[in-house]
Amino acid sequence: MNTIENILQYADNLILETTGENLTPVQEAILKGVWEGKKYREIAIDYNNSTESYIKTEAAKLWKKLGEALGENLNKNNFRSKLEKNKSFIEFHSSSYCLLQNKVHNNQNTINIGDQFIQTTNYQQKSSNSPKPQNQTSRIDLTKAPDLNYKYGRTSEIATLKQWILENKTRLITIYGLSGIGKTALTLKLISEIQTEFDYIIYRSLDNLPKLITLKNELKQFFSQSQNPLPEIIDYFKSYRCLVIIDDVENIFQFGNLAGQYLTEYKDYSKFFQQIANSSHQSCVILIGKGVNRREGEISGKFFI
Repeated sequence: MNTIENILQYADNLILETTGENLTPVQEAILKGVWEGKKYREIAIDYNNSTESYIKTEAAKLWKKLGEALGENLNKNNFRSKLEKNKSFIEFHSSSYCLLQNKVHNNQNTINIGDQFIQTTNYQQKSSNSPKPQNQTSRIDLTKAPDLNYKYGRTSEIATLKQWILENKTRLITIYGLSGIGKTALTLKLISEIQTEFDYIIYRSLDNLPKLITLKNELKQFFSQSQNPLPEIIDYFKSYRCLVIIDDVENIFQFGNLAGQYLTEYKDYSKFFQQIANSSHQSCVILIGKGVNRREGEISGKFFI
C-alpha cells in the first residue's frame, strides 16, 4: 500500500526531474491533506492558518506540474484515485527508499532503492599500465544529457556506487525503476564526483531508438579523439578508463513484456551488453531504464540483461 511518505518522495522526484525544483512546504501540505481526504479549507488551517484561496492557487499550480509530468489530467478529486488505479506509477517500500539494501541475486550485487534496483557485474583486476589520453585530463561528453538543476541528497547511494566503480572496478551497472524516481539525476550527480577518475565519460540515450551500429560509431568517434582508432569498443574499454551512461534502455524492449524480450531489430544489444559484462576491462557502463522491461539470466555465472 502506498503511504504518504512514499507519495511525497515520488512527487518530489517527479517534479525535480521535470522542473529542476523540489516540492515546497505548501505543496507537501497540499499533497498530504488531499491524500488524507481533507478539504482545501482544512488544509489551509493546518498550514499556518493560511487562507483557502492561497491553498487553492498553490494546488492548481501543483496539479498542473504533476499532470504534465505524468501525462495525466490531475486535480484534487482524482489525484489519489489515479495513483491507486495505476499502481505501477508508485510502489515504494518506505522502509528502504533512502536506504540502500545490499542483496545477492544470481551471484550479483543488487541494490533496492524503493523499487529502484541497481545490479552490477564486478571485475576485480585493476589495470595499472593503461595508456592515457595525451592531455592527461578527462574527456567528457554530456551534451545529450538532460539539464537537471537540482539539489541532491542520497549520499549513501552515491558512496556505494563510487565504491563499486572505483574500488571494485564494476564493469556493468543497471539502474532501473519507476519514471520520475531520479535515476538519471543520481547518475549525473555521480559523474560530477568521479569524473577525474576516468579518461573518457559519455552520456547517450536510446530514446530515439538508435541502432547498435549507430551507438558504437558515436562512441568510437568520441574515444578516438586523441589517439589512433582502435578496432572495437571493447578495445577502448581495455586500453582506457571509460565511463559510458546509456539511458532509456527500456525503449529497445518489447512493450509490456515483463520477460524483457528485445525488439527484433535491437537483439544485437543483448550480445553487446553481455560482452561488456563478461570481458575483462577497466571501464564501466551504466544502463538506466524504467525497469518494466528487463531480462534477467545467468550464463556461466555471469548476469546478463
